[in-house]
Amino acid sequence: MEPIVLTYSDSNVETAAHVIAMQEFMEQVTEATDGKITFETYYAAALHPVTEALSAIQTGLTDITFVSPTNVPDLMPTGVWETTISQNAINPEFPMSLIEGTPVQFAAYQGGALADELATYDAETLVTWGTAQNSVMCKPEVTTAEQAAGKTIRTPGPPYLEEVEQLSMTNVTLPVTDVFEGLQRGVIDCFMNVISPFITLGVWDEAKYFIPAHFATSSGSQLVIKKSVLESLPLEAQQILFDARVDLLAKIVEASLERNVQWANEAPGKGVVFADPTSFNEAIDVAREAYTEEALANAPAGIADPEAFAAELDGLAEEWATVGGGLEIESGSPTTQEGWIDLYLSVEDIDWEAYADALHEYLADFRP
Repeated sequence: MEPIVLTYSDSNVETAAHVIAMQEFMEQVTEATDGKITFETYYAAALHPVTEALSAIQTGLTDITFVSPTNVPDLMPTGVWETTISQNAINPEFPMSLIEGTPVQFAAYQGGALADELATYDAETLVTWGTAQNSVMCKPEVTTAEQAAGKTIRTPGPPYLEEVEQLSMTNVTLPVTDVFEGLQRGVIDCFMNVISPFITLGVWDEAKYFIPAHFATSSGSQLVIKKSVLESLPLEAQQILFDARVDLLAKIVEASLERNVQWANEAPGKGVVFADPTSFNEAIDVAREAYTEEALANAPAGIADPEAFAAELDGLAEEWATVGGGLEIESGSPTTQEGWIDLYLSVEDIDWEAYADALHEYLADFRP
């Protein structure tokens, strides 16, 4: 093949977990193709904003870029809808929500309505991932669902909105960059997100009550590649890229969970108090059942049979349970601070090579 330079643009900074993992992906591909495929990189939205990611792919401004359905809901209504439906298919416990959620998300985007939606922009999923369940940090004391009632909270939006409303909390729209000041000034009482922003934004310096309940995961975030460019490559090059994509999945999961290890090691020293999530989980389960039923009844135009789509997601999760069941990864929802610290630290014992091997086996049918 003739040498090709693929442009990779990302709205995230170079220290983001998936961007760090992408460095290894690009090195792996360049080495495996003897330098025939190389990359030109742009970070921190230097080439285009995240809201223009799909148009940048479609016009050829970039070949690989980051996008999340929630960033472009008008362009990816099926993707947004799937993030809601998938909450019922994935094990909500830590870390299984991420360990299982990521390969299931990847498989779901390999065909059907999700792939068709991206194809309209000449895009195809390079890799997509989920997250561990979102958690909450509060400045006033909130250790039970009863204490949460009446508190203000910043969430990423639906379906998290429905979950906190079930707890009688009030959602406040606030840019993530303003969260720390919002907590200081009392604009918000609580902040919902995954662990990483609690650290990077310094939230643990201002809010001390940590609620590790199984709030919804963030799913559908992905790197997409220009479909016509990928399909123009020789079969061997496509296979090299696919194998590197699967390895990239494992790296993203590993890098994401490293933040939970850091949290377990450092949060107690910051005076963070871990709440028993039991009463919160009971309310979340009620909300989840209601909003998934509503989503199934109001599917977007791209979904011909919502019930069949949901059943397919369940089937993908069951297939992963068969393939990944032998990994012996500890997962659960402890009720004590010591239990959560031990669970977060347990991810250091995960055999990541074995996890990557399980991913390759699970996704083998999608390999070109």
